[in-house]
Amino acid sequence: MGYLFKSLTGRSYKNRPAGTVDIPFLGAKVGEFDNWTLRRRGDEGPNASLYDLHAVFSFLSKPLWEDDEYDKRIVVSLSPQQQYRLQQEPGQRTALTGKSLLIEGVKLCPPES
Repeated sequence: MGYLFKSLTGRSYKNRPAGTVDIPFLGAKVGEFDNWTLRRRGDEGPNASLYDLHAVFSFLSKPLWEDDEYDKRIVVSLSPQQQYRLQQEPGQRTALTGKSLLIEGVKLCPPES
């Protein structure tokens, strides 16, 4: 099965972040993305529908990000009307270097209500 997009990109626009990270349980904002890119892993096989996220935070609460006790929700915006929640597959890598973020093996999901 072929997929239409090999990569997607978002950027902040008119004081709207390109994406957000929050902790729904606490109602706490963890961070906002200035920009992000999703790159698809391949055209065939079990990982064909997975993407790797490369993002740069414009705002980040490092203590909240590093707190593993709470589940975080990551949402990227293509436009104010088109947003996707990212869900990472188990066993994939996440790396934060300064304000640059890499999350491997994510799939795009509808935003939660």
